[in-house]
Amino acid sequence: MTAPPMPTSPVAPPPVTPVPALGPGDTHDGFFLWGAPKAGKSGFIGALYGLSRGEDTERWTAHPKDCDDPHTQEMVLRAHEELSGRRNTKTGVRDTPYRPLRLTLRKMKSGRQVSALGVALVDPAGEFSVDPAHRLSSAGKYLYRQVATSHGVLWLFEATPDGSASTLDRLLILEQLVALIEAGGSPQLDLPVAICLSKIDCLSEERRRAALAYPTQALLDHLGATSLTWFEAVCPTLRCFAVSSAGVVPDKVRPIGLNEVLDWLEEQRARRIRTARATAMRGRAFELVKRWGAAVVRGTAMVAVTAGVTYGGVRAIDKLRESFAPRAAADVLEPPTPNVDVSPARPPAPSPVTPSTPRRSSAPRRSTSPPRESGGAGVRSPARRTAVFDVRAQRDSMRAAFEEGMAVQRDGQSGKPWFRRAYAHATRVIEHGGAGSREYTPERLLRARACLVGQLDCPAIAVSEDLTWVLVFGDAAQRRTAMRLLDRIGA
Repeated sequence: MTAPPMPTSPVAPPPVTPVPALGPGDTHDGFFLWGAPKAGKSGFIGALYGLSRGEDTERWTAHPKDCDDPHTQEMVLRAHEELSGRRNTKTGVRDTPYRPLRLTLRKMKSGRQVSALGVALVDPAGEFSVDPAHRLSSAGKYLYRQVATSHGVLWLFEATPDGSASTLDRLLILEQLVALIEAGGSPQLDLPVAICLSKIDCLSEERRRAALAYPTQALLDHLGATSLTWFEAVCPTLRCFAVSSAGVVPDKVRPIGLNEVLDWLEEQRARRIRTARATAMRGRAFELVKRWGAAVVRGTAMVAVTAGVTYGGVRAIDKLRESFAPRAAADVLEPPTPNVDVSPARPPAPSPVTPSTPRRSSAPRRSTSPPRESGGAGVRSPARRTAVFDVRAQRDSMRAAFEEGMAVQRDGQSGKPWFRRAYAHATRVIEHGGAGSREYTPERLLRARACLVGQLDCPAIAVSEDLTWVLVFGDAAQRRTAMRLLDRIGA
């Protein structure tokens, strides 16, 4: 099966006015509603007001009086009114940044507020997610930078009435993830991402209950295993949900599943705040230790200098005393010497001494010579040699084994031993590098090809993971090959 063509736009968008880029380290403070047109992004905003009219004992509420400015209040009321009439007003494409809607969500339990969550929701046009031309424009690049550095993303996918798989091109999802990674400047998206199967009110009651009970499986059926694996590889903080902004009550807004999404966002916000505070505390502690260390060094230096000066003064005084001592002794008169024999006295004859018996030590003497083997040579500990991992040799062996396996297979024989060898060499190279490294994308592709072409007993999830990394980080040719292999395994 051939790979689907790369999505392109036949008509380029009109030129847009350049917008200022975020500075290094800048972070947008909003939660982004993301998805294709008609995915339910604006309806999610209207559903926030509808939460306050629910009958759940524990629920979130968002009243218009909790909006921070008149613009947010107007947009929330308008979205709720359109959601009540089951209307959908499309968000227009702009060449200027979208204005966040700032409001406070309050969590109520038995009529009492137990928590609050301040949010700034941004609802950009869906064309930026599905049209490559808009994504590559100046406004699109700035928008992707905002999303990649935001506080979180609510990625919505519209459910199909019969529960069948989505008709959205899978490569569009991949291209968006790659663009977000490049905009964020990190190997992964360091922000919470909530993938929501939206508009589940169009499903049958049985399918709706199944989606609410097992949202991950519902999105797996809707997007396919490959697309969901892409999200798992790029977004380490990920969770799946099934939601309906309007609900199933006619002419009323009774949202389904939104409380679980907001609970998770509150949990992630608290976790990120704790992490930031802990990092700040560690930084302050390091600075404090650094300052105290500098003070101790300066104090020690002062003590050393003082001790040196004192020692030098004492030495100088001692030398002065030594220089004056002979001169003072010469000035003193010596007493008269008595008339006595001052010749040296003869020493007495030595008395015979009986030699004493030498004492024996209780402890044996240690031999200073090294122990010897039977041959007389000293015993030496074997030298430890550290094995050097040669990446180039492993890669050459990997390619040679794979080519030999292909040649043997073309001759009508089984090339499994060669493909196993190629798989082993590729695994060694990948495991030698860092986790998720882009450098080893060719090795991941060859390892997956060895599994499929050589018909090895490789886990399907491992092959899918390798091909996912190729699709995320590989070039155009590698991605086409990976798509063909994914179609071959039915992923």
